[in-house]
Amino acid sequence: MGRSSSVKMEWGPAVCMVLIELFTTGQMLMTKVVVDAGLFVFALLTYRFLIGCLLVLPLAIILERGKLKELKLKAFIWIFTSALVGFTVPGLYYIGLGDTSPGYAINFYNIIPVATFILAVLFRKEPLNMRSLVGIIKVVGTLVCVGGTLVISLYKGKVLHLWPTNIIGYHPNKAGTAFGHHHIRGTILLVISCLSLAVWYTVQAQMLKVFPYKYWSTVAICFVGCIQMAIVGVAMNREKATWQLKWNMSLLTIVYSVIN
Repeated sequence: MGRSSSVKMEWGPAVCMVLIELFTTGQMLMTKVVVDAGLFVFALLTYRFLIGCLLVLPLAIILERGKLKELKLKAFIWIFTSALVGFTVPGLYYIGLGDTSPGYAINFYNIIPVATFILAVLFRKEPLNMRSLVGIIKVVGTLVCVGGTLVISLYKGKVLHLWPTNIIGYHPNKAGTAFGHHHIRGTILLVISCLSLAVWYTVQAQMLKVFPYKYWSTVAICFVGCIQMAIVGVAMNREKATWQLKWNMSLLTIVYSVIN
């Protein structure tokens, strides 16, 4: 019995990581489809954060009752910063995805642990001893991640069509088609968004020290991120049709990204 529990504990994190990668890849594919079909990226992200806020709100009210009053100015500043570097700036990732492809964009997630590790070492949050086996493995792993990302970003192969063009809710328009011809811009945006996410982990750790309530902090970050994204989105596109939701693949993608 004890051995069985030990095996589950060993394999549990690995299985969870594989599932996360699978769900994330699915999200990239679906997002690429709707973005190429003309869905406004900032509308997608605004509704995503709004729905996320509404879903977590009941948990915060029930499990962390009365804790919202402890949200002071200092904590709000950290929450605002967390939303900025964790939600708003990483929103550039979806523009980069529209400029490139899911298979290309997903590889840039390798930058996140690398940048996080470097920041942790620089701020002395992570020990690095090159004389130990653990330290050497950390450095080698970092180099492998960087090397893999560079290979994928520099290699140009044939385009693979993974879905039929007559898929339900998928009707590429001229804007969506033209949107995918800025490979260099897309690469730059992918790098910036992933570096921002690396900074986000450091900011989150500091935020939780000031406001250690995970449900209310999640609600606050989602709400602030929603406001930030809406302001940027409205500044870029004020057409009502851009912000209207319909019962199609765009709505399915938004719901799936929230669950993911």
